[in-house]
Amino acid sequence: MLKYNFCRWFSSSLNSKFNFTGSLNSHFKFLEYVVNDDESDMRLDRYLHLRTNLPTSTIQKKIRKNEVKLKPLAHENEELDSNEMRIKKTKTLSYKVRPGDVVLVRSTDLYKEAKLVRPTRLAIKSFSENEIESIRSMIVYKDDEIIVINKPQGLATQGGPKTLKHVDGLLHALQFDYPDPPRLVHRLDKNTTGALVLGRTRSAAGKLSHLFRESTIEKMYVAIVTKFLPRNLAHTKISIPIRYGGKPPFEKVTCILDKESSLMANCKTAITYYQVIAGTGNYSLLRLYPQTGRKHQLRSHCAYVLKAPILGDDKYRLDKIDKTSTRSETSFEPMYLHLNRLVIHNWRTKEGNLTKSIEITVPLPAYFKKKSEEFFGINAEADILIE
Repeated sequence: MLKYNFCRWFSSSLNSKFNFTGSLNSHFKFLEYVVNDDESDMRLDRYLHLRTNLPTSTIQKKIRKNEVKLKPLAHENEELDSNEMRIKKTKTLSYKVRPGDVVLVRSTDLYKEAKLVRPTRLAIKSFSENEIESIRSMIVYKDDEIIVINKPQGLATQGGPKTLKHVDGLLHALQFDYPDPPRLVHRLDKNTTGALVLGRTRSAAGKLSHLFRESTIEKMYVAIVTKFLPRNLAHTKISIPIRYGGKPPFEKVTCILDKESSLMANCKTAITYYQVIAGTGNYSLLRLYPQTGRKHQLRSHCAYVLKAPILGDDKYRLDKIDKTSTRSETSFEPMYLHLNRLVIHNWRTKEGNLTKSIEITVPLPAYFKKKSEEFFGINAEADILIE
Protein backbone atom coordinates (compact mmCIF):
# COMPACT_ATOMS: atom_id res chain seq x y z
CA MET A 1 0.00 0.00 0.00
CA LEU A 2 1.27 3.45 -0.83
CA LYS A 3 1.36 5.71 2.18
CA TYR A 4 1.70 9.43 1.67
CA ASN A 5 1.10 11.83 4.52
CA PHE A 6 -0.86 14.40 2.57
CA CYS A 7 -2.67 12.17 0.11
CA ARG A 8 -5.71 9.92 0.65
CA TRP A 9 -7.87 7.94 -1.74
CA PHE A 10 -11.60 8.74 -1.88
CA SER A 11 -14.53 7.26 -3.79
CA SER A 12 -16.47 9.36 -6.31
CA SER A 13 -19.13 10.05 -3.69
CA LEU A 14 -16.36 11.82 -1.66
CA ASN A 15 -17.87 10.33 1.48
CA SER A 16 -16.13 7.00 2.05
CA LYS A 17 -12.39 6.35 2.08
CA PHE A 18 -11.01 3.97 -0.50
CA ASN A 19 -8.54 1.28 0.45
CA PHE A 20 -5.86 1.06 -2.27
CA THR A 21 -5.49 -2.67 -1.75
CA GLY A 22 -8.72 -3.14 -3.72
CA SER A 23 -9.18 -3.66 -7.45
CA LEU A 24 -7.34 -1.33 -9.81
CA ASN A 25 -10.33 -1.45 -12.18
CA SER A 26 -12.77 0.21 -9.79
CA HIS A 27 -14.80 3.27 -10.71
CA PHE A 28 -12.99 6.58 -10.89
CA LYS A 29 -11.58 7.90 -7.66
CA PHE A 30 -10.25 11.18 -6.32
CA LEU A 31 -6.88 12.00 -4.85
CA GLU A 32 -7.30 14.43 -1.98
CA TYR A 33 -4.67 16.95 -0.91
CA VAL A 34 -4.95 19.21 2.13
CA VAL A 35 -2.98 22.46 1.91
CA ASN A 36 -0.62 23.10 4.82
CA ASP A 37 0.77 26.39 6.15
CA ASP A 38 3.99 26.07 4.18
CA GLU A 39 2.08 25.84 0.88
CA SER A 40 -0.04 28.95 1.35
CA ASP A 41 -0.42 31.43 -1.54
CA MET A 42 0.68 29.05 -4.29
CA ARG A 43 -1.34 29.12 -7.51
CA LEU A 44 -3.58 26.07 -7.72
CA ASP A 45 -1.95 24.74 -10.90
CA ARG A 46 1.54 25.23 -9.45
CA TYR A 47 0.49 23.56 -6.19
CA LEU A 48 -0.83 20.48 -8.01
CA HIS A 49 2.24 20.34 -10.23
CA LEU A 50 4.45 20.07 -7.14
CA ARG A 51 2.15 17.60 -5.39
CA THR A 52 1.49 15.27 -8.33
CA ASN A 53 4.64 15.64 -10.45
CA LEU A 54 2.41 16.05 -13.52
CA PRO A 55 3.36 18.67 -16.14
CA THR A 56 1.64 22.02 -15.60
CA SER A 57 -0.04 21.70 -19.01
CA THR A 58 -1.64 18.41 -17.92
CA ILE A 59 -2.80 19.96 -14.65
CA GLN A 60 -4.38 22.89 -16.50
CA LYS A 61 -6.11 20.47 -18.88
CA LYS A 62 -7.56 18.57 -15.91
CA ILE A 63 -8.82 21.85 -14.46
CA ARG A 64 -10.49 22.82 -17.75
CA LYS A 65 -12.16 19.38 -17.90
CA ASN A 66 -13.50 19.81 -14.35
CA GLU A 67 -11.34 16.93 -13.11
CA VAL A 68 -10.04 19.14 -10.31
CA LYS A 69 -12.36 20.07 -7.46
CA LEU A 70 -11.68 22.56 -4.74
CA LYS A 71 -13.27 22.88 -1.34
CA PRO A 72 -11.85 26.08 0.13
CA LEU A 73 -11.68 26.40 3.87
CA ALA A 74 -13.85 29.24 5.16
CA HIS A 75 -11.37 31.95 6.06
CA GLU A 76 -12.03 35.21 7.86
CA ASN A 77 -15.27 36.93 6.92
CA GLU A 78 -16.12 34.22 4.35
CA GLU A 79 -19.18 32.01 4.21
CA LEU A 80 -18.92 28.93 2.03
CA ASP A 81 -21.49 26.29 1.17
CA SER A 82 -20.11 23.07 2.67
CA ASN A 83 -21.50 21.14 -0.30
CA GLU A 84 -19.79 23.33 -2.90
CA MET A 85 -16.90 21.31 -4.30
CA ARG A 86 -15.80 23.41 -7.29
CA ILE A 87 -15.16 27.08 -7.80
CA LYS A 88 -15.84 28.64 -11.18
CA LYS A 89 -13.45 27.81 -13.98
CA THR A 90 -12.57 31.48 -14.44
CA LYS A 91 -11.14 31.56 -10.91
CA THR A 92 -9.57 28.13 -10.69
CA LEU A 93 -6.32 28.61 -12.61
CA SER A 94 -5.32 31.74 -10.75
CA TYR A 95 -6.72 30.75 -7.36
CA LYS A 96 -4.08 30.81 -4.63
CA VAL A 97 -4.46 27.98 -2.15
CA ARG A 98 -4.62 28.64 1.57
CA PRO A 99 -4.02 26.47 4.63
CA GLY A 100 -6.90 24.05 5.14
CA ASP A 101 -8.13 24.12 1.54
CA VAL A 102 -8.97 20.66 0.17
CA VAL A 103 -7.99 19.95 -3.44
CA LEU A 104 -9.24 16.82 -5.21
CA VAL A 105 -7.95 15.41 -8.50
CA ARG A 106 -10.13 12.94 -10.38
CA SER A 107 -8.47 9.63 -11.22
CA THR A 108 -9.78 7.34 -13.95
CA ASP A 109 -6.85 4.92 -13.78
CA LEU A 110 -5.66 4.15 -10.28
CA TYR A 111 -2.52 2.38 -11.45
CA LYS A 112 -1.34 5.44 -13.35
CA GLU A 113 -2.40 7.80 -10.61
CA ALA A 114 -0.44 5.75 -8.10
CA LYS A 115 2.63 6.83 -10.06
CA LEU A 116 1.79 10.46 -9.36
CA VAL A 117 3.73 10.14 -6.14
CA ARG A 118 7.09 11.67 -6.98
CA PRO A 119 9.63 8.98 -7.88
CA THR A 120 12.31 10.82 -5.89
CA ARG A 121 10.11 10.65 -2.80
CA LEU A 122 10.32 6.87 -2.94
CA ALA A 123 14.05 6.89 -3.62
CA ILE A 124 14.88 7.06 0.08
CA LYS A 125 13.72 3.44 0.37
CA SER A 126 16.76 2.42 -1.68
CA PHE A 127 19.17 4.04 0.80
CA SER A 128 20.75 1.77 3.35
CA GLU A 129 21.17 3.00 6.90
CA ASN A 130 24.89 3.40 6.24
CA GLU A 131 24.17 5.51 3.13
CA ILE A 132 21.74 7.74 5.02
CA GLU A 133 24.29 8.15 7.80
CA SER A 134 26.96 9.02 5.23
CA ILE A 135 24.73 11.64 3.58
CA ARG A 136 23.79 13.15 6.92
CA SER A 137 27.46 13.34 7.90
CA MET A 138 27.78 16.15 5.32
CA ILE A 139 25.62 18.43 7.50
CA VAL A 140 27.56 21.31 9.06
CA TYR A 141 24.56 23.38 10.19
CA LYS A 142 20.90 22.59 10.92
CA ASP A 143 18.04 24.52 12.49
CA ASP A 144 14.25 24.57 12.04
CA GLU A 145 14.46 26.23 8.61
CA ILE A 146 17.94 25.72 7.18
CA ILE A 147 20.34 22.87 6.50
CA VAL A 148 23.86 23.49 5.20
CA ILE A 149 25.94 20.60 3.89
CA ASN A 150 29.61 20.39 2.96
CA LYS A 151 29.29 19.34 -0.68
CA PRO A 152 32.15 17.06 -1.74
CA GLN A 153 34.14 17.33 -4.95
CA GLY A 154 32.60 15.53 -7.95
CA LEU A 155 28.99 15.56 -6.70
CA ALA A 156 26.66 17.56 -8.95
CA THR A 157 24.01 19.75 -7.36
CA GLN A 158 21.30 18.65 -9.81
CA GLY A 159 20.92 15.73 -12.18
CA GLY A 160 20.95 15.45 -15.94
CA PRO A 161 20.81 12.81 -18.70
CA LYS A 162 24.27 11.51 -17.76
CA THR A 163 24.34 12.63 -14.13
CA LEU A 164 22.76 9.93 -12.01
CA LYS A 165 24.19 10.85 -8.62
CA HIS A 166 23.50 14.38 -7.40
CA VAL A 167 22.49 16.32 -4.29
CA ASP A 168 18.90 16.69 -5.51
CA GLY A 169 18.56 12.90 -5.45
CA LEU A 170 19.83 12.66 -1.88
CA LEU A 171 17.50 15.18 -0.27
CA HIS A 172 15.18 12.53 1.19
CA ALA A 173 17.96 11.39 3.47
CA LEU A 174 17.94 14.94 4.88
CA GLN A 175 14.17 15.10 5.41
CA PHE A 176 14.21 13.85 9.02
CA ASP A 177 10.70 14.25 10.53
CA TYR A 178 9.57 17.00 8.14
CA PRO A 179 6.65 16.35 5.72
CA ASP A 180 8.83 17.16 2.69
CA PRO A 181 12.53 16.93 1.89
CA PRO A 182 14.56 20.16 1.96
CA ARG A 183 14.83 22.26 -1.20
CA LEU A 184 17.84 23.49 -3.14
CA VAL A 185 18.12 27.29 -3.14
CA HIS A 186 21.39 27.79 -5.03
CA ARG A 187 23.99 25.73 -6.87
CA LEU A 188 27.66 24.87 -6.73
CA ASP A 189 29.56 23.55 -9.74
CA LYS A 190 30.16 19.81 -9.69
CA ASN A 191 33.83 20.14 -8.74
CA THR A 192 33.42 23.06 -6.34
CA THR A 193 33.29 22.03 -2.70
CA GLY A 194 31.85 23.65 0.39
CA ALA A 195 28.68 25.21 1.74
CA LEU A 196 25.45 24.23 -0.02
CA VAL A 197 22.34 25.72 1.58
CA LEU A 198 18.96 23.96 1.68
CA GLY A 199 15.59 25.35 2.77
CA ARG A 200 13.72 22.93 5.03
CA THR A 201 10.30 24.38 4.18
CA ARG A 202 8.82 26.08 1.14
CA SER A 203 8.71 29.37 3.02
CA ALA A 204 12.35 29.17 4.10
CA ALA A 205 13.44 28.13 0.61
CA GLY A 206 11.61 31.11 -0.87
CA LYS A 207 13.31 33.54 1.52
CA LEU A 208 16.74 32.02 0.92
CA SER A 209 16.31 31.97 -2.87
CA HIS A 210 15.44 35.66 -2.76
CA LEU A 211 18.54 36.45 -0.70
CA PHE A 212 20.78 34.54 -3.11
CA ARG A 213 19.19 36.24 -6.14
CA GLU A 214 19.73 39.65 -4.55
CA SER A 215 23.34 38.70 -3.66
CA THR A 216 22.78 39.74 -0.05
CA ILE A 217 24.29 36.57 1.42
CA GLU A 218 27.98 37.14 2.17
CA LYS A 219 30.14 34.40 0.62
CA MET A 220 33.85 33.72 0.95
CA TYR A 221 35.60 31.16 -1.22
CA VAL A 222 39.15 29.89 -0.88
CA ALA A 223 41.09 28.94 -4.03
CA ILE A 224 44.55 27.83 -5.09
CA VAL A 225 45.48 29.34 -8.48
CA THR A 226 48.26 28.43 -10.90
CA LYS A 227 50.27 31.66 -10.85
CA PHE A 228 52.45 33.51 -8.37
CA LEU A 229 50.78 36.66 -7.05
CA PRO A 230 52.37 38.85 -4.35
CA ARG A 231 50.70 38.77 -0.95
CA ASN A 232 48.05 41.49 -0.74
CA LEU A 233 45.38 41.53 1.96
CA ALA A 234 43.58 44.53 0.48
CA HIS A 235 40.19 43.70 -1.02
CA THR A 236 40.94 44.21 -4.72
CA LYS A 237 37.95 44.62 -7.01
CA ILE A 238 37.36 42.86 -10.34
CA SER A 239 34.44 44.29 -12.30
CA ILE A 240 34.59 42.62 -15.68
CA PRO A 241 31.44 41.58 -17.60
CA ILE A 242 31.06 37.98 -18.69
CA ARG A 243 29.44 36.49 -21.76
CA TYR A 244 27.91 33.02 -22.00
CA GLY A 245 28.34 30.61 -24.88
CA GLY A 246 27.85 26.93 -25.68
CA LYS A 247 25.31 24.44 -24.39
CA PRO A 248 25.52 22.07 -21.39
CA PRO A 249 27.74 20.27 -20.67
CA PHE A 250 30.05 22.37 -22.87
CA GLU A 251 28.88 25.82 -21.77
CA LYS A 252 31.62 28.32 -21.09
CA VAL A 253 31.84 31.97 -20.14
CA THR A 254 34.21 34.57 -21.53
CA CYS A 255 35.32 37.73 -19.76
CA ILE A 256 35.08 40.73 -22.09
CA LEU A 257 38.08 42.89 -21.24
CA ASP A 258 37.54 45.42 -24.05
CA LYS A 259 34.71 47.74 -23.01
CA GLU A 260 34.41 48.98 -26.59
CA SER A 261 33.76 45.47 -27.89
CA SER A 262 30.53 44.83 -29.77
CA LEU A 263 30.10 41.76 -27.55
CA MET A 264 29.38 43.97 -24.53
CA ALA A 265 25.71 44.14 -25.52
CA ASN A 266 25.22 40.48 -24.55
CA CYS A 267 27.27 40.56 -21.34
CA LYS A 268 26.26 40.35 -17.70
CA THR A 269 27.83 42.37 -14.91
CA ALA A 270 30.12 40.30 -12.67
CA ILE A 271 31.90 41.70 -9.61
CA THR A 272 34.43 39.89 -7.42
CA TYR A 273 36.71 41.07 -4.63
CA TYR A 274 39.84 39.06 -3.84
CA GLN A 275 42.76 38.87 -1.42
CA VAL A 276 46.11 37.17 -1.98
CA ILE A 277 46.94 35.26 1.20
CA ALA A 278 50.15 33.58 0.08
CA GLY A 279 52.20 32.92 -3.04
CA THR A 280 55.13 30.69 -3.92
CA GLY A 281 56.60 29.32 -7.15
CA ASN A 282 53.74 28.99 -9.64
CA TYR A 283 50.90 29.00 -7.11
CA SER A 284 48.94 31.44 -4.95
CA LEU A 285 46.28 31.12 -2.30
CA LEU A 286 43.28 33.46 -2.64
CA ARG A 287 40.16 34.46 -0.81
CA LEU A 288 37.36 35.33 -3.24
CA TYR A 289 34.24 37.36 -2.43
CA PRO A 290 31.65 37.31 -5.25
CA GLN A 291 29.25 40.26 -5.18
CA THR A 292 27.18 38.85 -8.05
CA GLY A 293 26.18 35.23 -8.60
CA ARG A 294 27.06 34.53 -12.22
CA LYS A 295 27.74 30.99 -13.41
CA HIS A 296 31.51 30.29 -13.50
CA GLN A 297 32.15 33.86 -12.34
CA LEU A 298 35.07 33.10 -10.02
CA ARG A 299 36.63 30.57 -12.37
CA SER A 300 36.53 32.93 -15.35
CA HIS A 301 37.67 36.00 -13.38
CA CYS A 302 40.71 34.11 -12.11
CA ALA A 303 41.56 32.77 -15.56
CA TYR A 304 40.85 35.76 -17.81
CA VAL A 305 41.54 38.72 -15.51
CA LEU A 306 44.25 37.47 -13.15
CA LYS A 307 45.69 35.05 -15.74
CA ALA A 308 45.70 32.62 -12.84
CA PRO A 309 43.36 29.67 -13.49
CA ILE A 310 42.20 27.70 -10.47
CA LEU A 311 44.26 24.57 -9.90
CA GLY A 312 42.42 21.56 -11.33
CA ASP A 313 40.01 23.66 -13.45
CA ASP A 314 40.43 22.00 -16.83
CA LYS A 315 37.77 24.13 -18.55
CA TYR A 316 39.58 27.44 -17.97
CA ARG A 317 43.22 26.40 -18.43
CA LEU A 318 45.39 29.15 -19.93
CA ASP A 319 46.23 27.07 -22.99
CA LYS A 320 42.48 26.76 -23.64
CA ILE A 321 41.47 30.41 -23.17
CA ASP A 322 44.62 32.15 -24.46
CA LYS A 323 45.83 31.05 -27.89
CA THR A 324 49.17 32.85 -27.35
CA SER A 325 49.93 30.82 -24.23
CA THR A 326 52.60 28.15 -24.57
CA ARG A 327 51.96 26.78 -21.10
CA SER A 328 50.45 23.30 -20.93
CA GLU A 329 48.43 22.74 -17.78
CA THR A 330 46.88 19.32 -18.16
CA SER A 331 46.04 18.30 -14.61
CA PHE A 332 44.60 15.32 -12.84
CA GLU A 333 44.03 17.37 -9.69
CA PRO A 334 40.60 18.00 -8.18
CA MET A 335 39.50 21.62 -8.50
CA TYR A 336 40.74 23.77 -5.61
CA LEU A 337 37.75 26.06 -5.15
CA HIS A 338 35.87 25.84 -1.85
CA LEU A 339 32.94 27.87 -0.51
CA ASN A 340 34.33 28.25 2.98
CA ARG A 341 32.07 30.74 4.72
CA LEU A 342 28.52 32.05 4.45
CA VAL A 343 26.89 34.84 6.43
CA ILE A 344 23.12 35.22 6.20
CA HIS A 345 22.37 38.70 7.51
CA ASN A 346 19.08 39.80 9.09
CA TRP A 347 17.47 36.36 8.85
CA ARG A 348 13.88 36.57 10.04
CA THR A 349 12.79 33.48 11.92
CA LYS A 350 9.61 31.65 10.96
CA GLU A 351 7.81 33.24 13.91
CA GLY A 352 8.57 36.56 12.21
CA ASN A 353 9.42 38.44 15.39
CA LEU A 354 13.19 37.97 15.50
CA THR A 355 16.05 38.67 13.11
CA LYS A 356 19.54 37.28 13.45
CA SER A 357 22.74 36.76 11.49
CA ILE A 358 23.79 33.19 10.78
CA GLU A 359 27.49 32.56 10.09
CA ILE A 360 28.54 29.15 8.82
CA THR A 361 32.14 27.99 8.28
CA VAL A 362 32.71 24.80 6.32
CA PRO A 363 35.97 22.82 6.69
CA LEU A 364 38.31 22.43 3.73
CA PRO A 365 38.66 19.02 2.06
CA ALA A 366 41.66 16.99 3.24
CA TYR A 367 43.40 17.28 -0.15
CA PHE A 368 43.03 21.09 -0.02
CA LYS A 369 44.59 21.27 3.45
CA LYS A 370 47.45 19.02 2.37
CA LYS A 371 48.20 21.09 -0.75
CA SER A 372 48.09 24.35 1.25
CA GLU A 373 50.67 23.03 3.69
CA GLU A 374 52.79 21.57 0.87
CA PHE A 375 52.83 24.75 -1.27
CA PHE A 376 52.66 27.51 1.32
CA GLY A 377 53.83 25.88 4.54
CA ILE A 378 50.83 27.07 6.50
CA ASN A 379 48.06 25.38 8.42
CA ALA A 380 44.95 25.86 6.31
CA GLU A 381 42.41 25.86 9.12
CA ALA A 382 44.41 28.04 11.50
CA ASP A 383 45.94 30.59 9.13
CA ILE A 384 44.10 30.81 5.81
CA LEU A 385 40.63 31.37 7.10
CA ILE A 386 41.30 33.88 9.87
CA GLU A 387 41.07 37.48 8.68
